[in-house]
Amino acid sequence: MKDPQYKKKSKLEKLYLDTTYSVFINKQQYDINIGEPVPLGINKLLDKEKSAVILTAWNPRSQLLSAQENQTRNNKLKSAINQYTVYRALGQGSDLSDTSWSAEESYLILGIHKEDANKLAVEYGQYAYVWLESEMPASLVFTQLWQSLSDDS
Repeated sequence: MKDPQYKKKSKLEKLYLDTTYSVFINKQQYDINIGEPVPLGINKLLDKEKSAVILTAWNPRSQLLSAQENQTRNNKLKSAINQYTVYRALGQGSDLSDTSWSAEESYLILGIHKEDANKLAVEYGQYAYVWLESEMPASLVFTQLWQSLSDDS
């Protein structure tokens, strides 16, 4: 029999994988899905910068916060990413199959190193983030907070 923490992780992982991560650049929406090719417009940006991350500060450790709390957290993230990137764009993640969560605002951060992306994700309480590389499918990267989800049980 699977323990409750395993079930929670399995459900969260499915939600993360089923989420569509949208990025907005020059009034154009680019939808990104894990394991699928990155849209051409985003790939063109990756040709120069080679990598990017989609990251949010909303709902740390998948605990639902108020819109105001989430906005305050995302504003702090916006200030923090200025030192890591040459370019950023607004984004959002949403899973249409789960209506209990509203879309989470996020940022596309170009030119960031994976170690820095992980550091920011952990600092803002995120279990995972979307990693993008030129000519590669979008991938979901789990942070060490994800591992702690099962270690806390």
